[in-house]
Amino acid sequence: MKKLISALSLIIIIIVGIVSVKNMYETVPVTYDGSKTDVYALMQDPQNYDTSDADGAASVIVKQNLAKTQAVNNVTSIVFDFRGYDTMGEAFILVIAITGTAAILRKPKQRWEGD
Repeated sequence: MKKLISALSLIIIIIVGIVSVKNMYETVPVTYDGSKTDVYALMQDPQNYDTSDADGAASVIVKQNLAKTQAVNNVTSIVFDFRGYDTMGEAFILVIAITGTAAILRKPKQRWEGD
């Protein structure tokens, strides 16, 4: 009986998820698909790249990112300039977790007791 209820619950969750995704896809319009962005021109001369045809967030991201960080790659500038301390903190927590796990799960050494 438990298996039947679990299977039925899983099927209901999957069906609700599929219907929700279908409804969201049909109702939310695409704002910017990036098809008119000339990546080569942006990489070669980011200061003078025309972002007037990009709508919404794309124009703001390109303009503000260049003004604040002087970095050509938006992803790299966000990770290292804006989220640098956050990324460093996450790496520190990961190292501490691995060290703690290794300390807890390590095999204790056998001590030799002399006469």
